[in-house]
Amino acid sequence: MSSATGDPSTGGPAPAVAEPDWNEGILVPRSERGFRTQERLLEAASEIFVRDGFLDAKITDITALAKMSSGSFYTYFDSKEAIFTAVIKKVNEGLYVAASVPTGSSRDPLERFELVTRAYVRAYQENAGLLAILEQVATISPRFREMRRNIRQIFRNRSEKGIRRLQGEGRVDPTLSPRCVAEAITSMVSNFCYVWLVLGEDYEEEEVIQTLTTLWASGIGLKPAVES
Repeated sequence: MSSATGDPSTGGPAPAVAEPDWNEGILVPRSERGFRTQERLLEAASEIFVRDGFLDAKITDITALAKMSSGSFYTYFDSKEAIFTAVIKKVNEGLYVAASVPTGSSRDPLERFELVTRAYVRAYQENAGLLAILEQVATISPRFREMRRNIRQIFRNRSEKGIRRLQGEGRVDPTLSPRCVAEAITSMVSNFCYVWLVLGEDYEEEEVIQTLTTLWASGIGLKPAVES
């Protein structure tokens, strides 16, 4: 019998699972003018996807809004799926940067939690329409379901790293699973924003930020710094 990690057909090592290529179908412009043209298409696509949804969005509507020919579209993207991928990649990069702690910020974890939460909430507000479309498409498309999962992993991994650091400093219970805690925190923040900003529950921004920050700190059992 082959091992649990082996290939059951040969008994040898299991074949590596290929990582998704999120650049597939997205062509890199060769000039500054090309980059500007591609950016116009991305901006138009963002508006069309939010207006019409992924399934009903048409490439001709995207190019019409961008004031380009359909032929120009295929210079930069090979399909509607490719440009939607590029749009979501851009949104995710913006969320990640917004929720990064700036250099020179306070080292106090609670202050950092609030800073990151505030930035993430505001970035989510700006992109709620597109993030809602991703949630919908992820339920019917394995490719975009994997992309949704990949985005969560990026945020979870960064939180996990921070939790491990705090455990090393004696600020967080060392028996907690950093990965599970990071997953729970990521779920709390992103799902709250979805219910609030996409489904339309009524909350005040500052109330949300302070509540999520407090729950984040209490959820990991954040302890005061040890006096040296």
